[in-house]
Amino acid sequence: MAARDKVELELRHAQKLEAVGRLAAGIAHEINTPIQFVSDSVQFVTAASTDLLALVDKYQIAVRAVLAGTPALPAATEAVEAEHAADLDYIAGEIPAALRRALDGIDRVSVIVRSMKMFAHHDQDMRDVDLNQAIQSTLIIARNEYKYVADVDTELGDLPLVRCHVGEINQVVLNLLVNAAHAIADVHQGGDGRGRIAVRTSVDGDDVVIAVSDTGSGIPEAIRHRIFEPFFTTKDVDRGTGQGLAIAHSVVTEKHGGSLTFTTELGRGSTFTIRLPIRGKGAGLAA
Repeated sequence: MAARDKVELELRHAQKLEAVGRLAAGIAHEINTPIQFVSDSVQFVTAASTDLLALVDKYQIAVRAVLAGTPALPAATEAVEAEHAADLDYIAGEIPAALRRALDGIDRVSVIVRSMKMFAHHDQDMRDVDLNQAIQSTLIIARNEYKYVADVDTELGDLPLVRCHVGEINQVVLNLLVNAAHAIADVHQGGDGRGRIAVRTSVDGDDVVIAVSDTGSGIPEAIRHRIFEPFFTTKDVDRGTGQGLAIAHSVVTEKHGGSLTFTTELGRGSTFTIRLPIRGKGAGLAA
């Protein structure tokens, strides 16, 4: 049993590395965009500051000439001309806007970094977790996978803290989001249409429920009984090894005492539903 647990742990770790590797380019792009906002804004403020300091210097020369009783008109004229050239009204309006863009960019990067930290969190023991926050972090991490093919609707209910291994549940939700995006991409391949992904959470008795729905291609009836089998996949090699759903099923059912089920309809999409005991695996038995 110990050997089996070790193999399953290694498989989960390998699958997580695979997912992170696949998402790395997308995460880098998500970070690069706000960083570019920051860079452009700082460059503008730097250039504007240089112009303003040069203008202040010219006015100081004119003021010193007046105080010294020497002819100040040439220096004052030069300062006024520099003021017109600098377009102070434009600078006065744009510097605050540029600083806001820079701050917004920094905030965006901070959100992504916090999401990455939460997604990568590894607990040896279960702990009480805000699952809605974890799901929102995973949506940010996965954004580059779905943003070109689907819009995402979230309906996150009022949940209690849930005892779980949050890093592993993040991985399960990520797998479902990526699969949903791929299913939608298959439908709209070569077209301009977009699909929808819906993520919903709710409480049902002693369980919390997470549902991920898509408007993708649906799952053919002939393979529905196999989708939780290890290494079974209908995807191209660059889209995964077929471990995702198998490991997700193992994490939810065996490690957390929950369930992972699905409903599907060809041409209309699928819904995968995770049920987790709020108080953790075996809580109901202990009660």
